[in-house]
Amino acid sequence: MFTTDSVPEKDRFAAWREDISALFDVEELPVKDEKPFHATFHAYHFGQSVVGDLKATGGRYLRSSLKVARDGMDAILLQLFVEGGIEGGVQCGVGNRRTGAVAGDIVVFDLGQSLDTINSDYHAITILWQRQAMEQVIPEIARWHGHALPPGNPSLDLLRRHILSCRDLAPRFSMEEARRMEEATLALVAGAMAGNTVPADPASAVPFDGVLTYQIKRYIRENLGASDLSPRQIAQRFGISRTQLYALLEPLGGIARYNLRLRLQRCLADLQNPAQAHYQIAEIAYRWGFSNLGTFNRNFRKTFAATPGEARTQALGGKPLLPLTAPSSLSQHGTRDHHRWFQAIGL
Repeated sequence: MFTTDSVPEKDRFAAWREDISALFDVEELPVKDEKPFHATFHAYHFGQSVVGDLKATGGRYLRSSLKVARDGMDAILLQLFVEGGIEGGVQCGVGNRRTGAVAGDIVVFDLGQSLDTINSDYHAITILWQRQAMEQVIPEIARWHGHALPPGNPSLDLLRRHILSCRDLAPRFSMEEARRMEEATLALVAGAMAGNTVPADPASAVPFDGVLTYQIKRYIRENLGASDLSPRQIAQRFGISRTQLYALLEPLGGIARYNLRLRLQRCLADLQNPAQAHYQIAEIAYRWGFSNLGTFNRNFRKTFAATPGEARTQALGGKPLLPLTAPSSLSQHGTRDHHRWFQAIGL
C-alpha cells in the first residue's frame, strides 16, 4: 500500500506524485481550503490484472504523448468512481473530445493513448488489465478511451458490485480463485458493453508512430514463441528499416530487451499456474522462444532473483514471486512493489 499519513504535510503531494508516476504525471490543483493533501492506495495482483483501492485529494492527471512513448505502458485501466469524479471531462488524444464522470461511473482509459483529466477529491477502484486479455473479449476496447460505460444496462450494476466485492475479498483469494475472478470480471465488462459501440473519433486518433509501435508490440506478443522473431523479420513484416524499428522500440529499452522481458514474464506466469504444473521447465522455456536453456536460466534468475524451479515451488506452495492477491510491502512512505506489477501488466 501507499499512504501519505506518515509523510510531513509539505511533502505529501511530492510523495504521491512520485508514486503515481508509474502511470500518470500529476499536478496539484489550486488550494481551495486549508485541508492538507492526502492519498492512499492499496494494490492487489491478480495475475493478468492489478486491482487498486485509491483515495486522493483532487488533482490533474496526465499522460502526454511523450510519456506514452517513454514508459511503454500499453494497458487498459478501468476506474470505478465510488466518490467524486472527473471535473470538466476527459481530454483524450490530440483532439478536444471531452467526457465527464461522476460517482458510480466506470471509465475506460487506454494507457497507450494520451489523456488529461482534472479529478475532484475522489475514491476509486481501479483495475489495470493486460491489453491482450481485454482485447480477447472486447476487440475494439481502444475506442472506449475516455468514455464511461453506458448507463441503463443492468449488467453495469452487476459489474459495479462485482468490482467492489473483488476489492473487499482480494486478501482472501487464492491464486486459482483470483484467476477465476479475472475471467468473471472480463465477462461482466463485455456484458456491460453489449449492444453499445463507440464511434471512432478522428480528432483523437493516435499519431502514426504510436499506431505503428502498438501494432509492432502486438505482433511481438502474439508471436513470442516463433523461432524467427528477429529485428530483420519484424522490420520486413511492417515494411520499415531496422533503424526505424530500433527507434520506435528505443523508449522500451530496445527490441531485444523488450522481447526478453516479455518472454520471461510469460514463462513466470506459466510456472506460477497450477494448470501448467505437468510441463517441464524446459518445455515452458522453449514454448516462449528460448532456444538455450542455460541462457533462459541465467536471465530468469537475474530478473526474478530465483531459479525457475524455485519460482515454481514457491507458487505451488502459495507464495508466488508476483504475490497474487497480496498487498505491496511498505517502504518509507509507501510501496514500490506495485510499480513492478504495473510494468509486468503494461508490457
